[in-house]
Amino acid sequence: MKKNNLETSGFWLQPAAVFSGLVVVFGLLLLLSLGLAVVVHLSSWQAPHRLLRFLAHLAVFLGAGWAGKKCIRRAWIHGILVGLVAFVLLGLLGSADHALGSWLWWQRLISVLLTAMLGGMMGGLFKRA
Repeated sequence: MKKNNLETSGFWLQPAAVFSGLVVVFGLLLLLSLGLAVVVHLSSWQAPHRLLRFLAHLAVFLGAGWAGKKCIRRAWIHGILVGLVAFVLLGLLGSADHALGSWLWWQRLISVLLTAMLGGMMGGLFKRA
């Protein structure tokens, strides 16, 4: 075995996998929001909050899956990191007036982290051997 091998060094976290997962999350969110903006502009329909929340969870799931597929080990932790960073960045970009310690904030954080963990595990299962 090589001295700088991931197995022997104990360093299993791959920031490149997490970053690529975040790129997928924000790329999907950009495409989905542009599509929704066109639909809302051309009609009188307004997107319900449940749909927006579902699409955000879907983007986090797919981004965490991508990170889980790109990492070598512990795909579920890479997925959780993608979900956590995406949640914090979206929280900073979105509604900064929400209290960080409120029950609703914690409930949404747990929901996103569970979705991201599941996405990371699914991505880890679909790795090419």
